[in-house]
Amino acid sequence: MHIDNLGITAMKKLFPVTSLLLLIILNISGCIRNEPAKETKDPGITKEDVQEIRDFQAEIREIQTGMANSISDLKTTLTDIQNTQKSILAGLSEIEKKSASQAAPQGRPAVDFNKVYNLPVAHSPVKGNKSAPVTVVEFSDFQCPYCSQLQTTLNEVLNAYPDKVRLVFKHYPLPFHQQAMNAARASEAAREQGKFWEMHDLIFRNFNKLTEQSFRDFAQQLDLNMDKFAADFTGSKYDHQIQQDMALARNSDVSGTPTLFINGKRMQHRSFNDFKQTIDGILKK
Repeated sequence: MHIDNLGITAMKKLFPVTSLLLLIILNISGCIRNEPAKETKDPGITKEDVQEIRDFQAEIREIQTGMANSISDLKTTLTDIQNTQKSILAGLSEIEKKSASQAAPQGRPAVDFNKVYNLPVAHSPVKGNKSAPVTVVEFSDFQCPYCSQLQTTLNEVLNAYPDKVRLVFKHYPLPFHQQAMNAARASEAAREQGKFWEMHDLIFRNFNKLTEQSFRDFAQQLDLNMDKFAADFTGSKYDHQIQQDMALARNSDVSGTPTLFINGKRMQHRSFNDFKQTIDGILKK
C-alpha cells in the first residue's frame, strides 16, 4: 500500500495521543498493577503467651479440684458433727430419764407459802427501823444477778414504809460463784467499821466483774482503815457466821437466791406490788 508523506506525518502525530488515551483507559479499568503497600508486621500471640495461658488454666483446674475436695470434706465433717450431737442428745435424754425415775419416789417437797418459819435476826445486819412490825428476811448471794436486780425493789419498799419495815440480810453464797464467799467476808469486814450497807451496794453494783482486788478497791473508796480491813477480810474470821446463815437457809427450805420471807412466810413473787400487797395485809391486822 502506498502511503504518502502527508499520511505518515499525521500518523506520527496521532500515535502519542492514542497511546496516552490507552494508558488512561487501562489505568481507570484497574488493569495496571500498582506497587503493593508495604505491610506492617504484627507480632500476634507468641508461643510463650500460649504456654502461660495453658499454665493458668491448669492452676484454675487445680484450685477447682481442691475446692471440690474441701467442700466434700466439710460435708463429711458436718455429718459427723450432726451424728455426734444426736448421740449426745440421746445420751442426755437417757440420763434425764434415769434421774427422773430415781428421783420420782422421793419427789421434791412443794413449797408451803403459808408456813411460818422461825428466822431470828441474830448477828445479821438490819436496815430500817429495828422495831418495825414487818420484817423482810433476804437470803442472798453477792454474785447472783437476780439478787442484784432485787436491790432496787427492796429500797423502794423501805422508802415506802420507812417506819413499818426492816430488812434483814442473810448470807447464802452459792458454791459455783467464785467470789461469793469473798464478797460475804468483805461485807462483814466493812461492817466492822460501820460500812456494811455501803460495801453491800458497791458489791452488788459490780456483781458481774468481781475479783479479790475489787474488795480492797471498794474499801479504799469507802475510806476504810485498810490495815484493819485487810486483817479482817483475809482468812476465815467470818466463816462460822456465814455458815450459820447457810444452815438456817437449809432448815428453812431455801435452795437458791434470792429467797425472801416476810414475817416468817416465804414470798412467792417479788415485785414491788407483791411486797405492798403483803405488807398492807399485815399492817391492817
